[in-house]
Amino acid sequence: MTTKSSLQISTRASKGPQTLEQQRFEFLIRQIGDARKAFSDLEKRIEAFRQLRAQKLQPVRAALTRALRETIFAIDRLLDQRGWSRAEQAALRDILTGTAEIVIEVAGEDPEIKAVFNKHSNLDFDTAKDEDIQRLKAEAEAFTGFDLGGDEGIRSEEDLVQRLYEEMAARETKPSKRREDNAQLARQALREIYRKLASAVHPDRESDAARREEKNELMQRINQAYAANDLLSLFEIQIEIDQLDPEQIGNLGTQRLRHYNRLLSEQLEQLRSKLHALEASAGADEETVDYPSDAQNLEMRLRRQARGLRAEVTRQEQLLRVLADKAATRRWLKQQRQFAKRDDDEVED
Repeated sequence: MTTKSSLQISTRASKGPQTLEQQRFEFLIRQIGDARKAFSDLEKRIEAFRQLRAQKLQPVRAALTRALRETIFAIDRLLDQRGWSRAEQAALRDILTGTAEIVIEVAGEDPEIKAVFNKHSNLDFDTAKDEDIQRLKAEAEAFTGFDLGGDEGIRSEEDLVQRLYEEMAARETKPSKRREDNAQLARQALREIYRKLASAVHPDRESDAARREEKNELMQRINQAYAANDLLSLFEIQIEIDQLDPEQIGNLGTQRLRHYNRLLSEQLEQLRSKLHALEASAGADEETVDYPSDAQNLEMRLRRQARGLRAEVTRQEQLLRVLADKAATRRWLKQQRQFAKRDDDEVED
């Protein structure tokens, strides 16, 4: 089998100036290629960053998580004691619930921490989280004017961002009878390519065991591309098995190219939506996307983050020593109130 690149697909074989459909076809092919590369590059960058981050930061993050959990349990024990004023109780509960939210957000599900949170909060953790997400959803709907539908499937900010992108994509395509007819014709063109490929490589028609296994893999690729309406991948497979000369595209009629362009346009939109969703997911993961491209600067940045985390571990350990003594905790809470009052006075000035 040959291994021609999708970038070889062109309409240059046609005589005379290119039609608008031919120009659009080549433009869409280039855009899909760029989107594919951008998605692949971003996936590789995210994976490389996460591996290096895990290597450099995971141990100190684990130490910080342990210190934060100990802080939560220490405050829980203090609140079980009598003699606290209402203001002191409220301050300790705020610290406990806020710290618990951080631990669960960073470290994931933690039934013990959830139980302590629920013990000292007016709302259980899951209900409070759902209310936060619904508030964000309502704000997004008010800002965009979108109706984001029911709450099913929206359990995190990432889910909400994905729903927004899906709604934006849906609004960009206004249904009409003509559009539906064109869509049906475009799907028919895709189906014709699929059937031609399936007929050529169907493994049941191959007697040689090695070739049959090769065709099995190829048939899986064809089925996946067809299910995803991935016209470009079907073209690539046609080229790969010498079923299509890339220059043949230039001899296709305008109507056929129009159908192909519709499919390619939809494919490009899907790729861009996936890229946006990946960017949003990475952006929510501590600015994964926005990091230095060269290894030396990345190493320096991670070292700075590690130093900051170690300093936080030290501060948390100091707080734990305070929380081990009720009188010391009272003095510390008084200091915190004084600091807060001073900050408020500075803001007013």
